[in-house]
Amino acid sequence: MKKKYYLLFLLVFLLFPFSSKAHTTRVKDFIYIAKDEIVEGNLYFIGKSVTVEGEVLGDLIGAASNIQINGKIGGDLITISESLKMDGEIMGNLRSIASNTTISGKVEKNTNLLSENLILESNSVLNQDLLFLAVNSEFNGQINGHLRGGANQSLIRGIIGKDVNIKLDHYKKNRYYNSLQIEESAQILGNLSYQSGQEAQIKSQNISGEILQKEPVKYKTFSSRVRSILYLSLSSFLLALFFFLFLKDKTKKLNNIIIKNNRQLFLPGIILLITGPFIFIALLMTVIAIPLAIIFLALWILAMYLGKVLIALSLSTYASERWKIKMPEILQIFLSVLIISILLSLPYLGGFFSLISAILGLGLAYHLIKKKNVESQS
Repeated sequence: MKKKYYLLFLLVFLLFPFSSKAHTTRVKDFIYIAKDEIVEGNLYFIGKSVTVEGEVLGDLIGAASNIQINGKIGGDLITISESLKMDGEIMGNLRSIASNTTISGKVEKNTNLLSENLILESNSVLNQDLLFLAVNSEFNGQINGHLRGGANQSLIRGIIGKDVNIKLDHYKKNRYYNSLQIEESAQILGNLSYQSGQEAQIKSQNISGEILQKEPVKYKTFSSRVRSILYLSLSSFLLALFFFLFLKDKTKKLNNIIIKNNRQLFLPGIILLITGPFIFIALLMTVIAIPLAIIFLALWILAMYLGKVLIALSLSTYASERWKIKMPEILQIFLSVLIISILLSLPYLGGFFSLISAILGLGLAYHLIKKKNVESQS
């Protein structure tokens, strides 16, 4: 499971169109839409178990432990759940994050799935593209568009109308366990492309396009490490330069907080790092606070990123005051940014330094909000 895939699915999940039509909100343990029931407009829900036997004319959006769709959804189905079983018909898009996903129905538009175990039954029909990320995936039905994504284990028995592009191994390893199997019954009407350390088991003779195996890449060559360090240094330096030139007084105050109170920033930073995603989902599920949820997520990510830049500025300030370094401030800032970028790019240790900077960034954001609230109350 790679970070960029998580980011991709998060963006896909967030950037869906919210219509202004009438809607209904249901918050209870067990939600049941009977066969003869028709829900006008969108239906937003939170519960333990959700079963739809009837029809929702608009979008169905929400979170529950178990979701069973046997009826018809006139718009999109957008859910977070432990288990999703879809045996009905979705006229819009299907976007889901679930531990276990089973689809035996029909989806008219695109399907985006993030799941530990993903199964498309033999009677399932997806009329457009499927983008997925899973540990175990099985495709027995019909996909009329492209099949793209990543998995540890992937099995194809059904019909794929266009190209297949699956990533099983990203980096080179000594031993490979991930596998792609394409059975005799499978039909791929486009190209088959897969990235894996071992050859796929291809039994089907019905692959219309080319078959291409991409080798996993080396973790990082020396030249790619240098390029990434320079890129990170220059992008961070430009941001640091902006702070230094246009927000000099405020930046000095932030530097002093990091230098003098860095220990006090760790606990709130760790708490915000852990609880941030849960706060975002909680706000998202209230429906009314969706704009606030998106703003919170953006600020949460921004605080973690700015932590790296502010640490570099603090390092520059500390070195100047402690060792009386005499050089142009801009050059001093660039060297500090370069040092931080090198630390963040180190194997293994880079992840640790990145985590520390994220915690300090979030802790600093909490400190500033708390300080502002105290000043407003006094």
